[in-house]
Amino acid sequence: MSIITLDKVGLLINNQHILQNITLTIEENTLIGIAGPSGSGKSSLLRLLNLLISPTSGTIFYHNKNIMDYNPMKLRQEIGYVLQKPYLFDGTVLDNLEYPYYLHGLKVDKEEIASFLEKVHIPLSYASKTRHELSGGEQQRIAFIRSLLIKPKVLLLDEITAALDENTTILLENFINDLHKHSQITVIFVTHNSSQLHRLAQKVIYIEKGQVNIFADTEKYFAAKENSNE
Repeated sequence: MSIITLDKVGLLINNQHILQNITLTIEENTLIGIAGPSGSGKSSLLRLLNLLISPTSGTIFYHNKNIMDYNPMKLRQEIGYVLQKPYLFDGTVLDNLEYPYYLHGLKVDKEEIASFLEKVHIPLSYASKTRHELSGGEQQRIAFIRSLLIKPKVLLLDEITAALDENTTILLENFINDLHKHSQITVIFVTHNSSQLHRLAQKVIYIEKGQVNIFADTEKYFAAKENSNE
């Protein structure tokens, strides 16, 4: 069943076509990788899906409803978004991780928080630390699990492993795979890392000059890229 559909979507900023005539359907519970040259519109596509920006043409549907008809804050509770440069609120790690519960009007689940911290190899003792006491990789892992605590149906990841070391990258990839397997979540991630596409993506969207050139199963994508280079 489809969860997101784009119908002839375009984005024009300062008279420049950032995205043009994007038409595609994303199925539920799929791992989608977005690849393409720098400046091709990959991150802009994620921002459209989270209503951080609005399309200038075409329509985006989420669960068959025009995305523009959603309350942005309500939509972002279902479509989580993690940036390449992690953003943590002022306060402690625990303050950041308790926020999703307050957002939903729920009782804070300390056991769930502890479980997520353990899965990304962050000691529970770090709960009292502020963002200024964390490394970039630690901040990224905290931002990542905070996005999961809102229980999103779709998770958008914008090159979240680009600045991480190999071990931390593999740790997060394994977590994403496990999450996808057990939580029925749709994950859409931007990457410049071909190996990561191989390891993680079930399908690949390849964007060049603001247009989707390829949308295919991962193996078919790499076969098409190999043929185009011959």
